[in-house]
Amino acid sequence: MSGKEKEQATVLSSSLRPWTHGDLVIARAVLDQIEAHAHECFPSEACGFVLGPASEPQMLDRAVRETNEADKYHALDAERFPRTSRTYFKMNELRAARAFEEGERAGTPIKVIYHSHCDAGAYFSAEDSATFAADGMLMWPCAFLVVSVIGGQVRDRRLWVHVAGTNEFRESSLEVV
Repeated sequence: MSGKEKEQATVLSSSLRPWTHGDLVIARAVLDQIEAHAHECFPSEACGFVLGPASEPQMLDRAVRETNEADKYHALDAERFPRTSRTYFKMNELRAARAFEEGERAGTPIKVIYHSHCDAGAYFSAEDSATFAADGMLMWPCAFLVVSVIGGQVRDRRLWVHVAGTNEFRESSLEVV
């Protein structure tokens, strides 16, 4: 795919899924559920999805917990998967793809993938960028929420969105209502 074709594909995808641009609104109860999940999983990273009605592109009104499979993969092949759930999260990709498809069909698409960082800030890491963007293309049609848990306490949360045509992400606003 040429650079022009990649740019056109990115524009088409983001116009069909405006939440990939960020500036999202999340219900307080949903954010509380995500932060509780991050707190419960500490010192492992939590992960999951945040959904919302397709008819309200900026609204996030439901969280779905996922299992962090990093330790499972590490136990099976520590050479290929050297990181554990303390510093890495791994979702089942087939289950994730099915969840994205089901959300689209049901009119409640997955708009955000969330995960926590243990004893670290709510930044989008180089590992996160490498996982979710390649050759300037966003790998999953969503934004990303990172929750910082330090010493077992939630300290911060930040929303990140893909910068079209790059493998970079920028911080975006997340309004809590």
